[in-house]
Amino acid sequence: MEATVTTPAAATTAAAPPDSLVLPQDIMNRIQFSVCFPADQPVELELGAGDGSFILKYSALHPERNFLAVERLLGRLRKIDRKGRRLGLTNLRALRLEAAYVLEWMIQPASLSALHVYFPDPWPKRRHWKRRLINHRFTELAARALKPGGRFFVRTDDASYFEQMVEVGNAQAAFTPVTEPAELMAVITDFEADFNKDGIATRHAAWERNTAVPSQHASPEASTNP
Repeated sequence: MEATVTTPAAATTAAAPPDSLVLPQDIMNRIQFSVCFPADQPVELELGAGDGSFILKYSALHPERNFLAVERLLGRLRKIDRKGRRLGLTNLRALRLEAAYVLEWMIQPASLSALHVYFPDPWPKRRHWKRRLINHRFTELAARALKPGGRFFVRTDDASYFEQMVEVGNAQAAFTPVTEPAELMAVITDFEADFNKDGIATRHAAWERNTAVPSQHASPEASTNP
């Protein structure tokens, strides 16, 4: 992986993006956001960031927030890195790892102000539904990672997956359903724009982290990455 800012001193003095926005793959330790970003600001995470068409736009709109893009495909991650540095986005970092692993093992509890998961693999065949990223176990991990008042946003174009997302999201005691802000809905991915042109609608859902203890599922399904 390419080098990045890794010391507190460097992080606090950076006036421009480092030579790379990509964080090193330190899978043994949870991410320290105070080290990764030059400013102490709320952190939002996108899992399965693709080519970055959402997070590049949204982080540019909100310099008062920090953003971490997680994407497992190297070519896509390099595109986020290249475009983010070109745009001068000091509030954006990227990480190449599996989405489910990052959420479970690398994010500090109660450290996120928002979690975005847009168009994860729907695994349309019924026998493959157990491979879907968003399930009961995922909502438990999401609730653990979000601060009280933090929000979890999902989008998909797949009807059956959307039903599953809503079911497990609403079943999580630590989540309260909310409406996605219009400003956020207006920031769409390139993939989303293409299928919207073909008449395929985007399905949106969102929840806010309340103060309840996250509910646990007795037999959590296996997670995979989007």
